[in-house]
Amino acid sequence: MSETVVLVNPAAGGGRAGRFWDRMRPVAEALSPIRVVMAADAAGSRRAVADALASGCSRVVAVGGDGTAHLVANAILAGQAGSVVFGIVPAGTGSDLARALSIPRAPVAALRQALVGLSVPVDAGFCEGAASRFAFVNIASAGIGGLVDEAVNAIPDRGRTAFLRATLAALWRYRCVPVRVSLDDREWYEGPLFLLAVANGTTFGKGMRVAPQARPDDGLLDVVAVGEVSGWELLLRLPQVYLGRHLHARPVLHARARKVCLEPLAPLPPLDADGETYPSGPVTFTIAPGALRIAASPSPSVPRGESR
Repeated sequence: MSETVVLVNPAAGGGRAGRFWDRMRPVAEALSPIRVVMAADAAGSRRAVADALASGCSRVVAVGGDGTAHLVANAILAGQAGSVVFGIVPAGTGSDLARALSIPRAPVAALRQALVGLSVPVDAGFCEGAASRFAFVNIASAGIGGLVDEAVNAIPDRGRTAFLRATLAALWRYRCVPVRVSLDDREWYEGPLFLLAVANGTTFGKGMRVAPQARPDDGLLDVVAVGEVSGWELLLRLPQVYLGRHLHARPVLHARARKVCLEPLAPLPPLDADGETYPSGPVTFTIAPGALRIAASPSPSVPRGESR
């Protein structure tokens, strides 16, 4: 049997992932032969995954949050290891990628799926810019999203309300930035930007359904732009975002594309990608259909409404 490498981020979720793995390791070892890696930092984790891929491992499992899964996905894609099965065990703060892929929240069921479950092809998004180059599996965003990530990552002991508290703090600080956005080389939006979400999955920020119609296996990016809106209106509309009922609200635009070009016309906060931050600037987002094989259930059918 080919080796399965399990990357555990014990710091994810304010330390919850480490405690989770201490309990679940005997279960994992009973399910499959594994080699466990716990690196001291992100650089060490990237090296460990790259070494595992170079040695010919057939499956890599990420135990942690969305950031841990983001790291593993980028390592797999950078190594052009498209046949490697990627397993995800959600044990972090947000775990939004697990929601998009219908990965079980029950620990034993998630471990079983990640370690021995069948895999399905899942699209991957790519971002190219002068200051940033990365892949993402769930959602990349510009605007307020990077400020939320920074606020969450600054909380040492992240409880259930970490993302909500970080969102409210970011709402207080953020001021809209003028941008130009084109989709598939056609002008789409120019004006003040509160948020641009380029989505492969449906939720970010621990369950905010910013792109409720997105599917991770349709070869398209769901693009949601929110223009300038007052702070009080944002607070009133926040429940709509959690419910996914905002796509036809003003000033929201929604479309689908294979290529998204963003040109900030003033300094923009960091970009957000699967809960991680990257330097902002002019960037192009594209989609690579079926670039990853993820141990997950097939994407459920999602009804398609009219785009604006």
